[in-house]
Amino acid sequence: MTDVQKNGLVPYLLANRAFVAPAVEQAVGAMDLSGRTRLLDAGTGAGGGLVALARAAGPGARVLAVDSNPDVLDLAREHARAEGVSERVQVRAADLVDVLDEAAGSGEGFDAIWASDVVWPGNFDDPGALVARAARALAPGGVLGLFTSNYYQAMFLPGHSRLERAARTASELNWGIPSGGPAHYELHTVWMEAAGLLDVRVDVFPRVGSPVDADPTVRPYLENAVWPELRESLVKRGADAGLSSDEVAEAERLLTPGHPDYIVDTAGYYTVHPTLLAVGRRPSD
Repeated sequence: MTDVQKNGLVPYLLANRAFVAPAVEQAVGAMDLSGRTRLLDAGTGAGGGLVALARAAGPGARVLAVDSNPDVLDLAREHARAEGVSERVQVRAADLVDVLDEAAGSGEGFDAIWASDVVWPGNFDDPGALVARAARALAPGGVLGLFTSNYYQAMFLPGHSRLERAARTASELNWGIPSGGPAHYELHTVWMEAAGLLDVRVDVFPRVGSPVDADPTVRPYLENAVWPELRESLVKRGADAGLSSDEVAEAERLLTPGHPDYIVDTAGYYTVHPTLLAVGRRPSD
């Protein structure tokens, strides 16, 4: 987690939850959860997947939502209560590895596991090993869904390709995540195949902000989640990403609300987020 996200965690989580919600609902729907009764929301955060999971699985389902940060769980609880599904969910502060190992060892695996922007090298040094753990924690025939907002393939700065590429690189450097190799953040299906899951596939659920103010979630997402992180990364690691001091200053102007050069206020501005869902199924016994 970057310094900006530590200092503005609640606005970040709420803005992210609201913006991604339509894609999450579609992605959960694509997992075909009807009739599944024991579900895990792994790394629930503000509860972005919690409501969709509870509704998709039906009134007889129970969703265990876990997060290692107890400070965010009240957001998930309140979200479930406000959306009328609190009786179907249990929210718990716990280490995800412990929860998965407990399920695998008990013989009572989960019918479905959902993880949104959780399984990546920003959180786990070896995300492939975490996916293997999740596969073992599934009941026979259970499904694993790894959802990602696909942040590093999103278009945030149309018309500024060099700055956007460099901003992504600066962000990778600031997070300390690999730009390639077996732990790269795009390899969800590779980890699933290695874990022995079947019917592995990827679906895309794009979030498009065009025109930008037609969707009230777009500006809060950009201004509370995206721009602070990119500005921080550019200031700290922009030079390492190949930008001159003038280019870093230009990028900062583009990403600063209220500045005359603020890109979101440019006529015709749009953003595109090609969110992804990777799904795999544990073999039936």
